[in-house]
Amino acid sequence: MKVLGAVQSRRLEERAVQAGANLLDLMENAGGAAVRFLRKKYDLEQKRCVVLCGHGNNGGDGFVAARRLRECGAQVVVILMQGEPTTDNAAQMLSRLDDTGVKVLRYEDASGYLPSMLETSDFILDAVYGVGFRGSAPDFMEPVFRAASESSGVTLALDVPSGVNCDTGAVEGPCVMADYTVSFSTLKNGHLLQPAKGCCGQVVVVPIGIDLSLINSQESPLEVTDRETALQALKPRNPESNKGDYGRLFCLCGSEGMAGAASLCVRAALRGGAGLVNAVLPRSIYQIVAGQATEAIYTLLDYSSPGTLTEDSQRSLAEALRKADAMVLGCGLSTNRESSALFRQCLMGAEKPIVIDADGINLLARNIDILKTVQAPLVLTPHPGEMARLTGRSVAEIQLHRLESAREFAREYQVVLVLKGAGTIVAEPSGHAWVNQTGNAGMARGGSGDVLAGLIGALLAQGCAPAQAAAAAVWLHGTAGDRCAARLSQTAMLPGDLIEELPGLFLEIGR
Repeated sequence: MKVLGAVQSRRLEERAVQAGANLLDLMENAGGAAVRFLRKKYDLEQKRCVVLCGHGNNGGDGFVAARRLRECGAQVVVILMQGEPTTDNAAQMLSRLDDTGVKVLRYEDASGYLPSMLETSDFILDAVYGVGFRGSAPDFMEPVFRAASESSGVTLALDVPSGVNCDTGAVEGPCVMADYTVSFSTLKNGHLLQPAKGCCGQVVVVPIGIDLSLINSQESPLEVTDRETALQALKPRNPESNKGDYGRLFCLCGSEGMAGAASLCVRAALRGGAGLVNAVLPRSIYQIVAGQATEAIYTLLDYSSPGTLTEDSQRSLAEALRKADAMVLGCGLSTNRESSALFRQCLMGAEKPIVIDADGINLLARNIDILKTVQAPLVLTPHPGEMARLTGRSVAEIQLHRLESAREFAREYQVVLVLKGAGTIVAEPSGHAWVNQTGNAGMARGGSGDVLAGLIGALLAQGCAPAQAAAAAVWLHGTAGDRCAARLSQTAMLPGDLIEELPGLFLEIGR
């Protein structure tokens, strides 16, 4: 699904004009689309409407909406929050309000009673700042935005709520908390990225007259994962194929007290379609894991002394590494001396794709620069706390700048970075990224990440490119979680339930 930032949105408009569109017509269509959305849901006759307009083209959209609201019989007041329009198109749309019955006030003249006016309005339209906004809105807007957000009426933002950074999702100052956001032509980054996402309310994309072929061909560095993402990764199976055609996945996972992590990872990889899953784990937890994942094969590790594998185990490990088409390292591994040595051996000797999760990430955080010496393609799957340890930043900073944090890390260390959490982000070294909209708070429990790691590993073993495998697995994982929540509730669902939802999901998408 196409998602645009500020630069891409402007470029799309430019291409539309080059193809014959008129910017004034697009503005008319945008403001009209916003009012049509309201008309479908509400009776506007004699309703009290306040339209907050900035001095740019977003304000121009607001002027159009004000005129259209008046045509629907509403009582409309326009507030010029930044004075007269500074673009020709917006100025022309303001002039069209003459003799319409729409009352136009400057903020300076209405500031004393504007908050109370907003609190009692039936509808508030936010057209102050558009997709080009950066930084923090001035302090004088804070009581206005707060009143609009707390009003008992319906607050509708045009394109993005004012105060939101369209590109990054950051909210650095006063911001309108909308009930609805009408987005023109496509979704925008800020509709999907926290904390801005939480300011948008329900987002509805409306056409404004730009040809669909132009929208589909517009270059965009951000996509939304969807069913098509999964279909591209999961190819139909050849009737004459065998297990070797679907790859051998090596899973270094589990430790005493953490057998469940190994089991979840391995079972998810099996359900994810890998031809063979080799669980490499201590002999002490073999019976627990094998009792839950009978279809896997096992490489059992024994120690002749603390930190030293027996010769037989070393040979078995080397053979398992040699045969692997992909690897998962870290689920429930622990960070003790033995695990650290095993992790390093597997990481440094590999050439095939590797997923690093959980304790693998914690081990990396001790010597992050080792990533720059690894030859194998890497997929890292940190949650915000692990990402903070990897980068030396605070969790709050990571969460405020999720997309940039993921992109910067992926670029610096040449890895695919899966930043988990609400709106999981998958970023690749080129800067291209996906944001996921599936999943729910019922997945916020130990073991969910092990399932995701196993799924990504299974797709890698089957030949998917690392970014493609990660994006598809994230969508599948979240969709399975949503189905679990619907069936079992967010409170009662468990990570193992996600795995049991996969067969039905694969059936539905034809895989």
